[in-house]
Amino acid sequence: MPALNSLNVSFEKNMDVFQAGQVVRGQVEVDLKEDMKMRGINLTLKGSAKVHWTVHTGKTTIYYSGRETYFDNTMTLWGSDKSKSGDDPVLPAGKHNFPFQYQLPSAGLPTSIEGWYGYVRYRAKAVIDRPWKFDKTAKKLFTVLDMYDLNEDPEATTIQTAEESKKLGVWPFASDPIEVHVQTDRGAYCPGETIRLSGTIKNGSGTDIKETTVQIRQRVTFIATSPHKSKRNNRSTLSEIKAYGCKSKDAADLSGISIQVPSIPPSSQRYCNVIDVVYKLKFIVNIPGPHTDLEVDLPITIGSIPLRSYYPQAPSFPLHPVENPPPPSQDSLYPDLGFAQWTYPAATDPSAPPPPYYAVSSTGPVKIKDDEEKDDKYDMGQKEFAPKYTFYDWSKHPSV
Repeated sequence: MPALNSLNVSFEKNMDVFQAGQVVRGQVEVDLKEDMKMRGINLTLKGSAKVHWTVHTGKTTIYYSGRETYFDNTMTLWGSDKSKSGDDPVLPAGKHNFPFQYQLPSAGLPTSIEGWYGYVRYRAKAVIDRPWKFDKTAKKLFTVLDMYDLNEDPEATTIQTAEESKKLGVWPFASDPIEVHVQTDRGAYCPGETIRLSGTIKNGSGTDIKETTVQIRQRVTFIATSPHKSKRNNRSTLSEIKAYGCKSKDAADLSGISIQVPSIPPSSQRYCNVIDVVYKLKFIVNIPGPHTDLEVDLPITIGSIPLRSYYPQAPSFPLHPVENPPPPSQDSLYPDLGFAQWTYPAATDPSAPPPPYYAVSSTGPVKIKDDEEKDDKYDMGQKEFAPKYTFYDWSKHPSV
C-alpha cells in the first residue's frame, strides 16, 4: 500500500502570474498515510526554453533542438541536516506543509509561451528524494510576463494599409477588377482591445460577393541550435469573424468592421533566442465559384501595456510581493510596471477603466512533461498547462 497519499505544490493566494523581480511564494503539501524514510524534500524552480523536432529523409532521421535556461535553483525544504546520525530521516505520517519563497531574476525573462515545436516554460517542482527507490515528484507551472509596453514602440500608432485587385476569368473575357483597400486604426494592440477597420471594396465583376473574412493570425518561429536551422509553423488562425460583402458592379464601405484581440503572448520575445512570434491581420474577400479569394495582409504588433494616447490611465496589475521595491517614478505617467505593487489612478478613479485581468491563452492547455521525468507514473503534479496574458476588455466601459 502506498505510503504517500498526495504531493502538491501551490502558490500563495493562487497567484500564478509573475514578472521579473517578483517573489514566488507558496508551499509544498505532503500527505503521508504512514511514516516515510527519505533523504529530504527539495523544490526546484526553473525557467527555460526548448525547441525540438525531427526530420525524416529516407533512412536518416535528424533531430533538431535548441535550449536556453534563465534560472535553475534548488532548495531543501526538509531533510539533510535533520539527521544527526547520518541516517536518512523519517517523515511521520500525516499532513505536512513546507513554505517556500523565491525571488525571480530582475531581468532577462521572456514571456511564457507553448508552441507546436517548443516552449518558454517556468515551473516549481517538488521532489521527495527516496533512497533506493524512484523519487516522487509534483510540478506546478506558472506564467512569467515580459511586459511589452506599446508606448515604447515608435510604430505603434502607425496605421497599417493594404490594397489589392483581382479580375475574374481570363483575357479577353476577364471581368472588370475587384478592388479592396483596407486599413487598421493603428499598428499595435493589447489582448482584449478591438482592431477597427476602414476602407472600401469596389466590385467591378459580375459576381456578387456575399461575405468577407477577417482573421488574426500568428506565426511562431522555432530556431534550433543543434544543428542550426530555423523551423516555422504554419500561420495559426487565432480569431476570425465574417463581415459584409459587396454586390456586383457596386462598392461597399468597410467602416464598422472590428475584431477583438484574443489572449495571446506579445510580439516581442526579446530575451529568447530560440522562439520568435509575429502577428498579422488578414482580410479575405470570399469570391464564390471556381475562383481563388482575394487576400491582403496587414502586420500588427501585440503588447502587454496599452497606448496611453488611447488610455491615459496606467493599468493596475494584481499585487505581488517584491523584495526592496524601488519607489515609483515621479516623471512618468506609467510607473515601473515591472513591480506593479502601487495603487495607480485607474484603481481609484471610478470613471477610469478597470485594471486588466489575466486571461488563459486562447490556444488552450497543452500536455506537459519534464525532460527529467523517466516515468510519469511517479509524478503527482500538473499534467496540462496554459499560460495567462494581460487582457483589457474595454467594451464594458463605454466611457473609455
